[in-house]
Amino acid sequence: MMNRPSSVVADDRQPLMNARTLSPNVLLFLAIAIALMIFQWQIDANKVLHEMGDFGANSLLILDAKRLHLLYGNYSRIGVNHPGPAILYVLAFGELVFHDWLHVVPSPFSGQLLAVCLYSAAWIVTVFALVRRMVGGVVPALMFTLVFTAALGLFEPSVFLGIWFPDLYILPFAVVVLSISRLAWGRTDALRTLAVSSGFVINGHVSFIPMLGVMLIVMLAANFLITLRNPERRILSAAFLVRHRRDILVSVGILFLFFVPLILATIVDFPGPVYGYIWFGSNDKHNSLQDALAFVGLFWEPGYAWAWGVAVALMLLTGVRVASKGVLRDVRALGIAFVAASAALLFYAKFGIDRLGLVYLGLFYYAVPALAAGLGLLCLYEAARSKAKTVAAGIVTVAAIVATGNAVKVPVYYNELYDIPGSAQLYDQLRKLPGHGRIVLDVEQNGKAWEYVWGNVVALQLYARRQGEDLFCINEHWQILFTRPAKCRPEELNTPRRFFVRPMRTSNMAAEDPDFQGQGLLLYRHGRVLTPAAYTRLVDHHDYFRSILGKGWSNIETDFVWSMGPVAEINLPADPRRAQEIHLDLGGFIPEKSFRQHVDVTVNGKPAGGWDFDNFEIRRQVRIPLGPEPGAPQHIELHIAHPVSPKQYNWSPDGRLLGVSLYGIR
Repeated sequence: MMNRPSSVVADDRQPLMNARTLSPNVLLFLAIAIALMIFQWQIDANKVLHEMGDFGANSLLILDAKRLHLLYGNYSRIGVNHPGPAILYVLAFGELVFHDWLHVVPSPFSGQLLAVCLYSAAWIVTVFALVRRMVGGVVPALMFTLVFTAALGLFEPSVFLGIWFPDLYILPFAVVVLSISRLAWGRTDALRTLAVSSGFVINGHVSFIPMLGVMLIVMLAANFLITLRNPERRILSAAFLVRHRRDILVSVGILFLFFVPLILATIVDFPGPVYGYIWFGSNDKHNSLQDALAFVGLFWEPGYAWAWGVAVALMLLTGVRVASKGVLRDVRALGIAFVAASAALLFYAKFGIDRLGLVYLGLFYYAVPALAAGLGLLCLYEAARSKAKTVAAGIVTVAAIVATGNAVKVPVYYNELYDIPGSAQLYDQLRKLPGHGRIVLDVEQNGKAWEYVWGNVVALQLYARRQGEDLFCINEHWQILFTRPAKCRPEELNTPRRFFVRPMRTSNMAAEDPDFQGQGLLLYRHGRVLTPAAYTRLVDHHDYFRSILGKGWSNIETDFVWSMGPVAEINLPADPRRAQEIHLDLGGFIPEKSFRQHVDVTVNGKPAGGWDFDNFEIRRQVRIPLGPEPGAPQHIELHIAHPVSPKQYNWSPDGRLLGVSLYGIR
């Protein structure tokens, strides 16, 4: 292999950004950020949002980040926090600037969503800058970047606007792959970018530490083989380390900064998360090589990405006509980085993932087939004759922009998890409780219902924190996602303000009334014995319900009856023994996750309340006051806001307009 001129070696030491390259990068960043913000605003950011689940747990940490007090990363399902809060500080910046200071969004979480737009735009522009350094031109670099984003939009549409952490790892990991490819030929011009992108993914998930180690080993081995006849560029040599010591030391220092919060957290709360990492890593959870390979292959299946990957590999192995040998070397180095990233995921799947069914653990790897798509297009562009390049560039640019736009404008599939407003109502009930000290919650852990319970409890905890109140603590079944300060202290447990929390979804609605209900939760005062209530279930009393159901109901099914159309009537005869209110056990017809049904109730023509049904409160017991003469005949009307048919949503040929289902009455 021929030595490159000394001027090229000097250029390798130049930073990725300089005065000459900064202007296109800034313009591209502004264009992407503004476009993403417009999409984000139209989809979700213009709403008053109430996050729950993972997003609520992250927001609890972000409240500390806004005060620069956060040392911990996002929570892990193994019961510890990940190494650092880098991404959480980005989200905190959005909440602080866009909501708290500028007041341009209606809720704190909306500010976080806008921060995601800046975050995504910054990584996409970094991809562009790295490729521009590789090929030396704006047009091919822009085409690469657009094809890369279009492919990502095909694989994981939520990557650009999504705020779920597995989505937030994808773009920085793409930058890791591009940056580390420079090491194959001993170039250090992207070391600082590699340090920053590595710091972000490591802060987000501890498993990136061994995976990036595997990638580094593969790249150093490739560099050793490549430089057998050119030891000047051999990284593992004293001369190279001395010559590039400034780049190396600065990059190591940058990466070290991302570990400072973990070091401090370990000192403050020894042994901190480190013990959890060691404990989890020591468990024997090795998977077979065949299963691990199959896991890696999952990310090459969408859109026949595997076929494109094979084509790119053949082009890199056989060689394509490019502008210079230097460009050919760089694109082949990127191919080596793809191998390194694949080896890293294979290592993780073989030794680090306890359940390969959790596909989201590998979402970051979608960056590799997306980069391969960009690289393949780049190779074809370089091989094309000059007259065809202009036409090809225009066609590819328009097509990629359209494909990316179509992906971005689709709402992320988990956005219903930050549009659940029920916590405000439950909070208002709980804060009126007499007494002092934090309310103690014993959270039920009941198989699949556990995720439903903790997601809603986190929403309630976050809502209280946003009101400036540390309203309650978690005793039984506390988990790190509630944050450490939310764990009850022993002296707090001896209080009458203590409740057992059950999910509405799985609870027996015929049991004694809860003390409080809302946000999909039922709260029972500690020590209460739950005794059956005087509850008439439809499954046991078909004839009774036939006598009281008026217009707007379908035929009675086994254990419930559907309302049909906008109004359903219930007619109760006079009964002097009747109490001041009745309870209806209702369920909503929710044909998709984002659907919400509203029901207003009138009693003898007067308003008696309204309730919402959604994916998180599909079934609930509603209390309907009967007015000053409860023993008189009662004409009750349920006004359904949006009755819909199963046929509209391709559930079945059933064309009935359904609203709510009635299971019982008390």
